Amino acid sequence: MTHIYVIAGHGAGDSGACGNGYQEAERVRALAQCIKDLGGDNVTLHPLADNAYASNAISRLDIPKDWQIVELHMDSAAASARGAHVIYYGKYSPDVYDKALADFVANMFPGRADKLVARIDLANPKRAGNKGYGYRLVENGFISNADDIAVFNSRLDELARGYLHAFGITS
Repeated sequence: MTHIYVIAGHGAGDSGACGNGYQEAERVRALAQCIKDLGGDNVTLHPLADNAYASNAISRLDIPKDWQIVELHMDSAAASARGAHVIYYGKYSPDVYDKALADFVANMFPGRADKLVARIDLANPKRAGNKGYGYRLVENGFISNADDIAVFNSRLDELARGYLHAFGITS
C-alpha cells in the first residue's frame, strides 16, 4: 500500500473540456473528493481551487518521494470517441501502478487503442519526473461521449475504489 497525492486537472477558472452538459474541472474534482473520502488518510488532495498546471504547483511540491501522484482529467473529441488511458513520463518505463490503473480504467472506459501512453512533451509529467516523483495523468474517458460520461457519473464510487485498489489501498 502506498500514499497517493491526487491532483484534479484544470480549475481556477479553467473549465477544461466540456460536453454533454458537464465541465471536466467539476467532474474530476468530484472524483478526487470521492477518492479522498474512500481512501481517508492514505490520500492527500492537492488544493481543489488550484490549477496545478497553470500555477506550476508540482515544481514547488514537497511530498515524500514514496508517495504517488495521480492527476485526473477527461478527454474531449468527436461524440463517437471513447475510452480511457494513462499517460506516464516517457523518460521512464511504466510502473506497477501505471499498469494496474491503465488496466482498470481501460476496462471501465473501453475504446482506446493504447491504454498506456508515454509522453515527454507535457509539463506536469516532466515537472514530476524532474523532481523524482512517481506520476501519472489519467484521462477518465471522453466527456464528449454520452456513454463515457454516463459511466463516469453512475459509477463514480466504483471508479474511485478502482484508483485506490490500483495503489493497494482498500476502502
